Amino acid sequence: MTIVDSHCHVHEYDEKEIQEFRGIRIVGVSLDIESSVKTLELAKKFDNIDPFVGFHPWYLHRTINRLEELRELIMSGSFAGIGEVGVDARFARSPIKEQMRVFTQICQLSIEVNLPLNVHALGEWGNVISICNRLGVRSMLLHWYTGPVELLKVIEDSGYFISINPTVVIQQRQMRILDKASPEILLTESDGPYRYRELSLSPSEIHGLIKTIAKVKGVDEEYMVAQIYKNYLRFLRG
Repeated sequence: MTIVDSHCHVHEYDEKEIQEFRGIRIVGVSLDIESSVKTLELAKKFDNIDPFVGFHPWYLHRTINRLEELRELIMSGSFAGIGEVGVDARFARSPIKEQMRVFTQICQLSIEVNLPLNVHALGEWGNVISICNRLGVRSMLLHWYTGPVELLKVIEDSGYFISINPTVVIQQRQMRILDKASPEILLTESDGPYRYRELSLSPSEIHGLIKTIAKVKGVDEEYMVAQIYKNYLRFLRG
């Protein structure tokens, strides 16, 4: 059975480290044009990496003039999906209105080329879901979801997904979401390489995360691995 890391900045690892993640199917999300190209190069060397092209909202202020380059990469047919993209109400430097405009354009592109979205939506969960529903985005993952529990039913009804992170063991809000969410919308992620409080996040932490999710859901680990992989294939195919 296949373990999944649905959101990882694999371009920030060296190739020796990536070798250690061979048993994990990894979505390599990107921050900008340069990291998108690097992610694609890594995917050609490692068959367990699914490359995603993206503009992270934190860096939109310095990349917005390169939207046409992003479009060309998306239209190239070389990538498995689009991400990391989205809207951030807390840490991004670009105004929300500008972030929303760019995100809307990216959603339209995802529909045009039928690629899934890997989305960062901190503080704007509801608005991002509304935009995707209104435009008709077929497949979308809300990574490291810490939004309202009340939106879980909307996410499920929309055919969208959320990802749970190893930080669930210390983040009460995320644990509450895991407890309430349907197993059919769950994916696992590391967001590595990233340090959150005392935790150093990487794909190698996914195995422990599976144990946690299975325990919370009251199922065995094999069932949870199989369900998450099934969800992942639905996410990719839209």
